[in-house]
Amino acid sequence: MGQEALKFLFVGNHPCLDFINTQMMVNGKPTDVLESSDGLFLWLVHAGVLTKSQVDVARAALNHREMSVVLGQAKTFRTTMRDLAERIVAGKSIPDVFITAINQILAQGPGYPQLIRKGKGFEERFHSAAIPAQNVLVSLGEAASDLLRRTDFTLIKKCGNHGCILYFYDTSKNHTRNWCSMQICGNRMKVAAHYRRKRNLSGA
Repeated sequence: MGQEALKFLFVGNHPCLDFINTQMMVNGKPTDVLESSDGLFLWLVHAGVLTKSQVDVARAALNHREMSVVLGQAKTFRTTMRDLAERIVAGKSIPDVFITAINQILAQGPGYPQLIRKGKGFEERFHSAAIPAQNVLVSLGEAASDLLRRTDFTLIKKCGNHGCILYFYDTSKNHTRNWCSMQICGNRMKVAAHYRRKRNLSGA
């Protein structure tokens, strides 16, 4: 389990952004690390979104077809959340379609919070429903709701490397973080900038 988890990156400082980041660029090629429902369950545990016991219960309750459906729903929701993150980074408004998408995921629980607008911000209200909880996606909806309610949108950023598609929440002291991580993109971009400067000086 630990070996498989090495392919996951947790650089987003928020579970919703880390979930978006399960799609990444590896050697210039788009890569999806959620290749199967097992990968999704593994990510949920390592991200701290669900406990191992919660995942074990879900595995026991869902058959192979149902797990494939959950994986498909998770990937569709991830695409929606990536679109949401792109809008936030671009300083664009958030249409109600995103709130609806989050609420549809949240509604899969037996008692569920619903995201609503409050002035210029967002808040949650809890609703009850007699629907048995068998879907592991509710926790992802809660993470997305938390992203909208509790974060400073100006600190949600995309990696400064144009070839990278990872997002992060900038919790650095002066909010000057530019890269998904120094190990992945920071050092690479600094080396590239150094060679450009060197080439320009020699050319001059």
